[in-house]
Amino acid sequence: MRATVMDVVRDIVDQRAPEERPLVDDLAGLDYGLVVHRVRQASNGRGGDPLGFGLSEATALITPVVLLAVDEACRAAVADATGRLLSRATSALGRLRPPGRRQIAPPDVPDFDRDQLAAVRSRVLAEAVRRGLPEPDAAGLADSVVARLALAGAGESEQDGTSTT
Repeated sequence: MRATVMDVVRDIVDQRAPEERPLVDDLAGLDYGLVVHRVRQASNGRGGDPLGFGLSEATALITPVVLLAVDEACRAAVADATGRLLSRATSALGRLRPPGRRQIAPPDVPDFDRDQLAAVRSRVLAEAVRRGLPEPDAAGLADSVVARLALAGAGESEQDGTSTT
């Protein structure tokens, strides 16, 4: 079984900001699409309490940075693999679903190449610094995210009995 975005977020939070673990556990029980949408809104400065249970009071720093960066990287990797047209079509169809739809589960983490991992590192570093994390801490966080994503890809291939070469 492949690691999901929330698995990666949970692992990084456990390692870098264990005080944010209750927030991650709460987020994991919600509709993933709603979580990403609301965290993105909050990150853009829109909305007060985006999830309705105290994200703004939690003053979470690591969770939103990692969640958004890993989510964006996974979406980009899938779009590159399947073609942008297919991605746009599924996105448009997703918006047409009635409000009573099933909850969206967190996506699986795909295998990333070096360029994609470098882009993830840059994104995490820039966002963490923008949110006020000191640069050495932001760099450590970015390295942790990249290492976890790289291990997710390598671990899955080894478990499947396939080679990554």
